[in-house]
Amino acid sequence: MIIKARVLRRLIGGVSAALLLVLVGCNSNIKPDSTALACSSVAGIWEFIADIDDSQCGGYGKKETMVFTVTQEGCQLSNDYGATGTIDGTDVKWDVPPWSIGGGVATYLAATATIQDKKIEGIYDWKWSDGNTECSGITKINGTILANENVVTTQSEVKEKNPMLSPREGTIAHTFSLTAPGAKAVYLAGEMSDWQDNVFEMQQGENSNWSLTLYLPQGAWQYKFVVDGQWIYDKNNPKTTDDGFDGLNSVIVLGKELAELSVNPSIPHGSVISSSLESKALGENSPFTVYLPPGYSADSNKSYPLLVLLHGYGSDQNQWVRDGKVQNFMDNLVDAGAIEPFIIVMPYGDKSQYVNNREVHIMEELIPYVRDQYRIKPGKTFTAISGGSMGGFGALYLAHRHQDVFGLSVPLSGYFDLSYYPEFQSKKITMEPELYIYCGINDHISFARNESLVKLLKSEGVDFTYKTAPGGHTWRYWNGITPDFLTVVSDFFNKQA
Repeated sequence: MIIKARVLRRLIGGVSAALLLVLVGCNSNIKPDSTALACSSVAGIWEFIADIDDSQCGGYGKKETMVFTVTQEGCQLSNDYGATGTIDGTDVKWDVPPWSIGGGVATYLAATATIQDKKIEGIYDWKWSDGNTECSGITKINGTILANENVVTTQSEVKEKNPMLSPREGTIAHTFSLTAPGAKAVYLAGEMSDWQDNVFEMQQGENSNWSLTLYLPQGAWQYKFVVDGQWIYDKNNPKTTDDGFDGLNSVIVLGKELAELSVNPSIPHGSVISSSLESKALGENSPFTVYLPPGYSADSNKSYPLLVLLHGYGSDQNQWVRDGKVQNFMDNLVDAGAIEPFIIVMPYGDKSQYVNNREVHIMEELIPYVRDQYRIKPGKTFTAISGGSMGGFGALYLAHRHQDVFGLSVPLSGYFDLSYYPEFQSKKITMEPELYIYCGINDHISFARNESLVKLLKSEGVDFTYKTAPGGHTWRYWNGITPDFLTVVSDFFNKQA
């Protein structure tokens, strides 16, 4: 799945020009059942949003804005990517030859679009195969033919450089570099590009050295290099963290990190305990991590609420300690009086989506065990669940399926793949636990899925809070919202008390 996901990211990024073939069309001046072709003028600037569902190929979904120029002769259209097409009535049909990409061949199974009043809608099916592995996906298109007054503005915006390439107030310059002999193309990918691999192209210098200078806000940034399609970490930078795909991300810290996630030696600290539990459901020993707030050991009579905190795809039970620094956030916020103390348990979920045997383990083995080992207040009014990405899906999934256990669910940038969730498709949705959903609006992996989930929940009359802010599918975003979501959890517990 990892390999296919990266192939698809290269596939989608590398063939954007070819994907535009289904986007062009024109209004017909004749009836749809006519065999003649006659079209009004549609030459100009075209702007689209392509909503790509590549989950069958191990991808995470993606939304891209595309802007290009269309020229026209009669009903024959072409664009500045070399694409051509024909129109009958308001319907566009394309015959696109297969092309090689990512070690395989991409092929359109169907490609159609329709135009009404300068509004363009299209949908197409595609597949990719390398002879051994085959997968398919669907891309939906929504766009418009821009009014004349918007053309100059749009062309200017397209040409404008990414703001991270220029000095700005509050930013710090950092030059990323590596030596890559024989490389044809090198990109910088990371939290600065929301992990997209075609945003920041590095420049080749002498002696096979590639470099790029960015101007970034202070704090920690995770990144990798993409050398001719291969993702590698920066071997000249000793600071790394797990990438969730059996590899490493490199990390730089510019200036100072957020004060709330830094260790403050002058305040009381909680305890981080690594443990494990022999699981009958899993047939193996499963690790987990516990955070006990300051004062837990000193006051043997006090009990605490419980937050179950879930990690992302392919990571582990220490992700929220290692990358999320949740122990530092808790210590600092408790000391400042911003939140009341509570216990956190962080299970190991591997790549399970927290379904099937992993669900059984967490709900029937781990939570009862933790309640037995630590002083935890009983009842769902003192039990909450949260998590990021895959953990965000798990936070919604487990809270919905176990509404007698959890009183609050806080998904963070949840990767909501509802194919794992038949209950959301076959009957009316009810949600007794309070629900707070967070997602960054620049999150190309999860934002579209969060928007779809929110639309579904509204249609079902589910009461919830939806909080969006600038940010991607990154720890910079999650670290930034951690004080807020921990406060939501604390306030929920407090009002129950």
